[in-house]
Amino acid sequence: MDGVDDLAGLVANIASIQSIEPNSVVRTNALVTQNNVPSYGLARISHRQNGATNYIYDDSAGQGTFSYIIDTGIRQSHTDFGGRAIPGASFVDTEPTTIDMNGHGTHVAGTTGGTSYGVAKKTTLIAIKVLDASGSGSLAGVIAGIDFAVNDMKTKSRTGKSVANLSLGSSIPSPMTNAAVREAVSQGLFCSVAAGNSGLPAITASPASEPSACTIGASDRNDARASYSNFGLLVDVFAPGTNITSAWIGSDGDVKTISGTSMATPHVTGLGAYLLALEGRRSPEALCERVKELSTKNALSGVLLSGNRLAYNGNGA
Repeated sequence: MDGVDDLAGLVANIASIQSIEPNSVVRTNALVTQNNVPSYGLARISHRQNGATNYIYDDSAGQGTFSYIIDTGIRQSHTDFGGRAIPGASFVDTEPTTIDMNGHGTHVAGTTGGTSYGVAKKTTLIAIKVLDASGSGSLAGVIAGIDFAVNDMKTKSRTGKSVANLSLGSSIPSPMTNAAVREAVSQGLFCSVAAGNSGLPAITASPASEPSACTIGASDRNDARASYSNFGLLVDVFAPGTNITSAWIGSDGDVKTISGTSMATPHVTGLGAYLLALEGRRSPEALCERVKELSTKNALSGVLLSGNRLAYNGNGA
C-alpha cells in the first residue's frame, strides 16, 4: 500500500465500517461568568441585548494565543496581566525598552487580555513600542513594529495563533502603512485596527482604510455610534469605545477610563484571540468574517453607511 489514501480505501471495504473521518479531539465547553464587570464593554460583547452587567465567556479564554500590542508599550508588571505581558521590541529611539510611559498601550492590552478588564483573559500579550510617551511615533517605526510582529510570529511558530492590535493611525491615507498591514495579513497575522476618531469616513485614515485589516468603529453605552468614530463601508464591526475602563501605568493596580476607537479595537483583538483558541485556526480574513458573522446585527444607531454590526462573542446571552 502507498500512503493514507490506500489505507483509507482498504478500511472502507470492510463491511462493518460505515464511514471514515479524522480522529479529532473533543472537549467540554465550560462557560464562565464574570459578575459586576468593571467595564461595560465586556458585558456588551457577550449579550445580544444591552444592559447586562456580567461577562459570559468560554474558559478557553484565548489560551495558547499571542496578542501583539503595537502601541506605546505595556506596563508588564501590572497585576491585571498576571505575568502574561512580555516584551517584544521598541522602535522608539528615545525609549529603548517596551515599558509604557504613556498609558495608552497598557489600557489597550488590558482590554485585549487583562484578567479583570480583558476579553481574552489567557492570551499572551506582547509589547511592541512604536509610539513614545507623548503618544506620537514615526511612520517608519510603525512599519518596523508591524514587521517585527510578523517575523516574531513566524520564527516562533505562532502563525494561526496570533493577532495584532493597532489602535493608532494617521488622519490621512498612508499607502506604506496600509501595505505593511496588508503584508502582515498575507503572512497570517490578524490585524485589528482603529477606524479613527475624526468622525469621517474611514477611507480617509490609515491603516483603517486597508481592506484586508479588520477595521473597528466605536459605540457608546447606549448603542449609538460614538460621535467621534469614523464610519463607512470599510468599518467591519463596531465595539464599545466610550468610557472604557482598563489598566493604566500609575501603579501595578492603576486603572483609567478613557474613550476612542482605540478602546473599541482591543475588544475585537481579544475576540479574535478568543475565537482562535475556542474554534481553531483561521486565516486573518476568515477570522474577521467570523467576527462579522457572530456580531449582533442592527443594534446600533447613527452608523452612517457602515454595516450595522456590534461585536459579540457567541457564547453569551
